[in-house]
Amino acid sequence: MVLYAVFFGVGYGMHLIFEEIKLWPDGGTNYVNIRNFNHYQTWTLPLLGGILLSIPKGWNIARGGMLGLIALWWALIFASNVRGTIVAMGVAAVGVALLFRRYAKPWLVVQAAGLLAGIGLYYLLFSTGGSGPPVVEKFSEGGTYSKRLQLWRTSLEMAWAHPWLGAGPMHFAWPPYRFATAGSPHNAFLQWLAEWGVFSTGIMSGLAVWGGWRWMDQERRAAEAASAASNGVRVALVGSVLAAAAHAMVSGLLVTPISQVFLALVGGWAWGRYRFERGPTTAPSTTAHALLCVLLVAAMGVVGSSLKDLSTVEERRDALLEAVDRNRFSPRYWGQGFLHVRDPEVIERARRNR
Repeated sequence: MVLYAVFFGVGYGMHLIFEEIKLWPDGGTNYVNIRNFNHYQTWTLPLLGGILLSIPKGWNIARGGMLGLIALWWALIFASNVRGTIVAMGVAAVGVALLFRRYAKPWLVVQAAGLLAGIGLYYLLFSTGGSGPPVVEKFSEGGTYSKRLQLWRTSLEMAWAHPWLGAGPMHFAWPPYRFATAGSPHNAFLQWLAEWGVFSTGIMSGLAVWGGWRWMDQERRAAEAASAASNGVRVALVGSVLAAAAHAMVSGLLVTPISQVFLALVGGWAWGRYRFERGPTTAPSTTAHALLCVLLVAAMGVVGSSLKDLSTVEERRDALLEAVDRNRFSPRYWGQGFLHVRDPEVIERARRNR
């Protein structure tokens, strides 16, 4: 995060010196898509508040620098014209306020101060002629919402056509199941429903909600006997998880590589903090062992059945290069995934059931 602040500062300075260098983000963000950077901000912005609260109060320079980094993160949010991160931070703020009550106040104050400072920094660095952040006007537009709703409708149609096992992993945008310009429906729940089916979605959603609540409730109870610095980190971690979960409902957050890395890091951190409380139990029955074996074999069958898609990877890449006017791939699911292919012959040739 500090390195990216340096990257932005150097780029901004070059923009002031050389007129031909455009202002961020038009001048280059070091990300293939600005939304990938916004996903990064969603994961890290709550954590920055926890870092500030964990710094000793006597270290004023370090605390001031961290507050400046939070303000810069907010300014870049406004400059990148993103709504998902703003909505996600709103959900995270409400969530930690309801969960931790008074223990969340320091983190909320830090985020509020960073937000206000970020607005001022945005006007200082990006505003021309006194115009406000474009994202404010974007919230009132309806065109992009209708496109998002169409993507969600596509997911529901796929789920209706393939309700039990789904259309298959990563098949939202590829024939023979469905053809869509967007690589994902910008909703993690609906994408899982379309690609993995009703049963898998119900199981995964139930585990995520149940496990997440057990962990957050444990963090809430532990806050009563913890120090202010420890609670700051605790609230920040919960806020990061809530923000990412909210953002994943309106964006393709969980299908981008950088978000998958942060899911492993933040999710693993949260899992590591959870203390399993074992109650009186009896030995598992033979039925339980048999059921577990059936589930494992079924899972292996479902995942294994999709391995045949690997045999068409090269053909899919060739199909893209034949159908678009460029010679580079776009990162999606750690590899090529820009499926904006309009040639019917190319689509037919790439079908698995040809």
